[in-house]
Amino acid sequence: MTEPPPPRLSLVVPAYNEENRIAGALARIGGFLSAQTFRSEVIVVDDGSGPAGRSAVEEALASLPEAIERRAIRHEANRGKGAAVRSGCLAARGDYVAFIDADLATPPEDLAGLLAALDAGADVAIGVRRQPDGSDLRDRRNRLRRAAGYAYAAAVRVILLPQVEDSQCPLKAFRRDAAQRLFPLQRIDTWAFDAELLFLAGRMALRIAKVPVSWRAVQGSHLRLGPRTAVELWNLLRIRWWHRSVDALTRPREAPAPR
Repeated sequence: MTEPPPPRLSLVVPAYNEENRIAGALARIGGFLSAQTFRSEVIVVDDGSGPAGRSAVEEALASLPEAIERRAIRHEANRGKGAAVRSGCLAARGDYVAFIDADLATPPEDLAGLLAALDAGADVAIGVRRQPDGSDLRDRRNRLRRAAGYAYAAAVRVILLPQVEDSQCPLKAFRRDAAQRLFPLQRIDTWAFDAELLFLAGRMALRIAKVPVSWRAVQGSHLRLGPRTAVELWNLLRIRWWHRSVDALTRPREAPAPR
């Protein structure tokens, strides 16, 4: 049987024990995508969820409009958001590949701005929470998370990305060829993976567009501040060391199959 032509957009949704919100998230995503003129697919990567989370993913995917292609990828054990996003993006068939958090802290409607940036010639489009009027939506976090977030962002700028103020906004999109260059090299499985992708993109001289998006703090986040936060700072140093030889000519020999 002939494989259908690739969709215009593949949207990856990492999910870990999201039984309480995956149905609502995919319903909103499905509403946005079904209103577009292009074909799309949704890939949910179940990152080692329990039985309730797995069942919820299957039911939510089945409820998407028929015109939207849908797939589930399952990790047998919880490996981290970076691993889930990597699996989904390497499996994606779309001309454009994007990922979004299941909590929809940044809504799917904001994908329109990122896709427009790719249409205009960017290789990578990232949502940023600083608005054109100078306000920063990250200021809405509670005092502890705000302080930790700005400290981490400062470390990212010093160690890896001096030109990027907000590496962690949970909405990013890539041209397919850029995704196929970046994700095979991505090694971080935890939440420093965003900074790794952008560092790689910079080393490869890919064109990165920053697009202001909306964002809200969502209760029930899987991110926990604590001793492991220090590991993410160590990961920033590892990223610089691991990818020190990457340049504009670097192309992975072969993308690994999703696990």
